[in-house]
Amino acid sequence: MDWRQSFRSLYWFLVYSFQWVPERCMRPILSIFLVLLLTGAGLWSGQVRLTAFQIQEQGNDFRVSWTTEVEDEVRHFEVMRRSPNSNEQFVRVYSVPAHGIGREYGFLDAQVFKSGSDKLDYRLEAVYQNGVREAVRTESVNYTSTAVRRTWGSLKAMFQ
Repeated sequence: MDWRQSFRSLYWFLVYSFQWVPERCMRPILSIFLVLLLTGAGLWSGQVRLTAFQIQEQGNDFRVSWTTEVEDEVRHFEVMRRSPNSNEQFVRVYSVPAHGIGREYGFLDAQVFKSGSDKLDYRLEAVYQNGVREAVRTESVNYTSTAVRRTWGSLKAMFQ
């Protein structure tokens, strides 16, 4: 059923539901309802459905990858990371424009050694054309950083 049929059905439902309303009042009521409906349609965003979402350890780094089955109205994707060092807030670590369904997206997080934590959370967010954000998937990984990596990460962070 396309949107015209849905709208037509809704219109006739309203007309028959408000038969008790005098006809001179019906047109303003329908006009107000139409304005509210169209305003709400502007707030509606698309949808994302994933076929795969993986976080794989690659040496000292993590590779976050995903494939979409549906990505209606998506402007871009953002990979967010949360760790105890980020005050338990998700921080954007990667952003990529949407480039179509069926293609794999990927990101290699080479800054993991700076976190110095045992648990990291990654969240994939979709940002739609109208600016609305949606958290699509969140996954946790366990990470054991060595003292050498933590020290090197601290020194490197001091000089950036």
